[in-house]
Amino acid sequence: MARTTGDPVQRRRCLARIKFWRRSRVGSEVVSKSTKQFKLSLIKAWLLRIRQDDYKYSGSFQEAIKPVLIIAQIFALMPVRKVSSKLAEDLNFTWFGIRTYYALVTILCFGVSSGYMVAYVTNVSFNFDSVETLIFYLSIFLISVSFFQLARKWPEIARSWQLVEAQLPPLKMTSERRSLAQHINIITIVATTCSLVEHILSMLSMVYYVNSCPRWPGRPIDSFLYLNFSSVFYFVDYTYFLGIVGKVVNVLSTFAWNFNDIFVMAVSVALAARFRQLNDYMLREARLPTTVDYWMQCRINFRNLCKLCDEVDDALSTITLLCFSNNLYFICGKILKSMQAKPSIMHALYFWFSLVYLLGRTLILSLYSSSINDESKRPLVIFRLVPREFWCDELKRFAEEVHMDNVALTGMKFFRLTRGVVISVAGTIVTYELILLQFNGEEKVAGCFES
Repeated sequence: MARTTGDPVQRRRCLARIKFWRRSRVGSEVVSKSTKQFKLSLIKAWLLRIRQDDYKYSGSFQEAIKPVLIIAQIFALMPVRKVSSKLAEDLNFTWFGIRTYYALVTILCFGVSSGYMVAYVTNVSFNFDSVETLIFYLSIFLISVSFFQLARKWPEIARSWQLVEAQLPPLKMTSERRSLAQHINIITIVATTCSLVEHILSMLSMVYYVNSCPRWPGRPIDSFLYLNFSSVFYFVDYTYFLGIVGKVVNVLSTFAWNFNDIFVMAVSVALAARFRQLNDYMLREARLPTTVDYWMQCRINFRNLCKLCDEVDDALSTITLLCFSNNLYFICGKILKSMQAKPSIMHALYFWFSLVYLLGRTLILSLYSSSINDESKRPLVIFRLVPREFWCDELKRFAEEVHMDNVALTGMKFFRLTRGVVISVAGTIVTYELILLQFNGEEKVAGCFES
């Protein structure tokens, strides 16, 4: 666990800032409990809260990531209690709670679905499409298990994060305090909307098969539900209830697959923002007279951020590896299928939207993740602005640490997410695509009764 260090004065300041956030929260709760007796004072307090930007935005990571965690829990991920709180100390994980039970049942459903897919691929149909479906559900199962493990560690990570950012130079302007929350909200809204559109187009493309070759003529809903989980219903007799359960599992798995990228992007943006906060502070003071104590405190803050990044990476590295490996596999698969003739316009629209969205999401994920490393190296540029007469041994030691450290998220230590990873991913896609093209014998998507 990353520990903050520094002189007692600095620790008192950061603890005082956390207490200010806590007093703001407690004050609002007291007002809300006395609505019957003090209605007028409640209205005044509510109006004052709207006007006070300091109360609305603290600029903390917990405040910014809160909507992401709430959405995740709707889809059975990250079963952490009290994620709506602005304070990290309120978060906790318990095995006995509705969120945990919901997540465990969903993980069980993903595991059962993956087991049936393994049986289907090994005993019934071994081809590119069936293997792709198997990879999808196996990865979703692993993602859900990884997020459950992360949920157990998340309260401790959030508290460490809160202590580190409380010791950083404060964000004074309202635009600075709300910038991180707005950035993460935009990422979440855009990515969730695109994934929703992709899923709707997927369902509309399935209507082609429901109309052209229904499983049960005159029963389009049953035929549609059967088609969603046809591999499972090869072994299990179809019922309307199981069809609905299969569709729910399909929706949850689709969201989990997309949320994997959203979460890594949000954490990457937040870590980069904290390094940028320290860098901007040093940039404002670089050309001015500075002291040894000033650079010592900046170096302590930088070391704390590096420790925080390592702690987050230890908890998140499995998810990051699944994230990039999944994107790489499905990009190769979709590019390979791009040469196939599509049976309908809706199939073509769904395919190209899905491919463009997947490529764009992977590119943005790579750039956001690499921004952590970019911001961690930025102090080297700032140090060049320091006048010669204010250069000191502490600053030299700081520069050596920045130069030697390689701060970045990793995929289980197999690779580091730096800017060069974009070129590496692109090169890997081209390499594997050339190999796959040699074994590609399908010129069109299979029709209703083609295997």
